[in-house]
Amino acid sequence: MVQKKSRTFPQISFGRTGYQVSRLGFGAMRLPTRKNGQVDFDRAAGLIRDALKRGVNFIDTHHFYHNGESEEAIGQAITGFPRDKLILQTKIGMYNNYTEKQCWQLLEKALEKMRTEYIDFYLTHSLSWKHYLQFNRLFMKVTDRAMAQGLIRFRGFSSHDRPENVKKFIRSGHFSTITVQYNLINREYKEVIDLAWEKGLGVVIMGPVAGGLLGSPEPGLIELLSEEAKHPAALALRFVLTNPHVHVALSGMSTLRQVRENVASVTTNQPLSPDEISQINLLIERRKKFLDLPCTGCGYCLPCPHQVRIPFIFRQYNLAQVFGIPLKARKIYSRLKPEERASACVACRRCEKKCPQKIKIADRLEEIRAYFGS
Repeated sequence: MVQKKSRTFPQISFGRTGYQVSRLGFGAMRLPTRKNGQVDFDRAAGLIRDALKRGVNFIDTHHFYHNGESEEAIGQAITGFPRDKLILQTKIGMYNNYTEKQCWQLLEKALEKMRTEYIDFYLTHSLSWKHYLQFNRLFMKVTDRAMAQGLIRFRGFSSHDRPENVKKFIRSGHFSTITVQYNLINREYKEVIDLAWEKGLGVVIMGPVAGGLLGSPEPGLIELLSEEAKHPAALALRFVLTNPHVHVALSGMSTLRQVRENVASVTTNQPLSPDEISQINLLIERRKKFLDLPCTGCGYCLPCPHQVRIPFIFRQYNLAQVFGIPLKARKIYSRLKPEERASACVACRRCEKKCPQKIKIADRLEEIRAYFGS
């Protein structure tokens, strides 16, 4: 199952799985969409195919990204590519209290949508300690059966739970790969990453640019670093991949420009030097008092029954507060319709039950309403 290493695009051995994975992975969570919200399959497939042609071989998705259309877009994109040169990762939300039959149906549907005979890595999504105790036995049963039939190769998990619980999942010995968040401003899982690497798991990072937040210009970071690091998204990727215990950094790319810039960054840029990291750490420490709204833009809080655009609003607030560009943030916020703004929140708190970051969304929206005003 070991693949030949690309001559032009950096790859790395993926834990003890025998795979060679590209350092950059395609996160199929933010594909281009049409005005009706549905995936623009032609554009999405074109983006994925462009990334594959440039050396990316790792694609990550979930049964319900884009309301189930993400896996379908991947299936269209990979048609014609040698299957043994591709690595597909998808996930099942066991927290939905599925029956064994439903689990099996979701797996079969994923295979059908992605037009593949097998899935390389099959993850239990957003695993928490509570859900591990409730549903992991069933997940093991289903994946044991699927692996015996050759429908999946390895199993793993993604998680937003407390680091001490994630370490328990790793030590259980049940999993071959892990997907967690890690970036310049959120390093909560550094010890988790170290442990996963030590135990031979493949380590995949989601949110390397903090849901796009680190893709915005930040003069302080730019001034500190060399000419090659002036694109902030490139800097964010360089930081993540400088960690020797990280195998893949996922990027939710939605334009050809993003694909090509990220590929170029991973291909040409060297790891950050100890001096560069030290300077970044000093800057982050100075701004740490603002880093209290850890929204990644995942969208799990949506849809809001009152149409409030929660992740979009949080992004503008972070742009203003953390990265010091309030005029730009206010201008963008002002374009929202009245029913989409923070002032439209009625504090029903349905969104808070779904937030993996455990943000008190209604309270923060009230703060933001006061900050941006009318």
